[in-house]
Amino acid sequence: MVVTSDTSAPLVVVVGATGVQGGSVISNLVQSDKPYRLRGVTRDVSKPAAQKLKDLGVEVVSANIVVGNESAVQEAFKGAHVVFGVTKFFEHKDSFREIAEGKLMVDAAKAVGAKLFIFSGLPAVTKLSGGKFSHVVHFDSKAEVVEYARSQLPTVDVEAGYYMTNLASSMLGPEKQPDGTYRWTTQWDPAAKFPLIDTEADYGLFVRYAIESPEYSTGGGTIFSYAEHASHAHIASTLEKVRGVSMNIAALDPAAYRASLEQAGLPATAIEILGDLLYVTEYGYWFGQELEEQQKRVRAGLARQPRTFEEFLRANPDFFAA
Repeated sequence: MVVTSDTSAPLVVVVGATGVQGGSVISNLVQSDKPYRLRGVTRDVSKPAAQKLKDLGVEVVSANIVVGNESAVQEAFKGAHVVFGVTKFFEHKDSFREIAEGKLMVDAAKAVGAKLFIFSGLPAVTKLSGGKFSHVVHFDSKAEVVEYARSQLPTVDVEAGYYMTNLASSMLGPEKQPDGTYRWTTQWDPAAKFPLIDTEADYGLFVRYAIESPEYSTGGGTIFSYAEHASHAHIASTLEKVRGVSMNIAALDPAAYRASLEQAGLPATAIEILGDLLYVTEYGYWFGQELEEQQKRVRAGLARQPRTFEEFLRANPDFFAA
């Protein structure tokens, strides 16, 4: 589709338009057969990514979503039928700030009369684990924003699965050894499955579904976005198959894993977060909620099916190149 300027078409305002999730939302709406006016919100409208959006016909506006800048955020949201919001915890590592900025977006969307607020949330790990895992603060803070949003206006929570690109992180993915093989140090059971997603290509697929599906377009519900459930063992074997590398998974007990993080010099907050991600082995990333019948309907109704990890590797030959 060509992005329209026809005022009869709904205006979708996308926060973080030049980022991974926001950019995915825009690119997937551009591919829709339905007409949309699109407005991307970013802090720096001069960067190349913003210019590319303009070339697509997207209106790009500047707004810094921080407490104290409420009037500018409302102006950026003005006229919106739908607002997509996302927060960036790892820019500041402050869960209280994340909650405040998330609520700011909710309040701005409500103030301009938006009919639907879509937020990139995550599960409330502390609550769902009965307090056993209480340090995954950026999951809990996003869940709090969703809870607040639901009390203010029609809201859909579209939660991103485990980024396939996380595997490029030295803390989360395999590391190359001097002999050319790869060692993957983890605290997770190698058979425990993660819901993987090629976020840049596919996250927006699920947001598009939330906007276009009668089941979600008036608000309510949570959508879990992922392509496949994949264990570390499956990921390793796929890397061996597609990239021709040799993989060795070293599964440590939680204490040894935390000690390895300390030895690597990570700050205490990061160690607590990474350590408590052990919840995935015991409960599953989304505590099994993504397996419900409602979520199966979402998968069946997508405009196309998201990429598997193998498809992601083949589409991105430079990723994890041997």
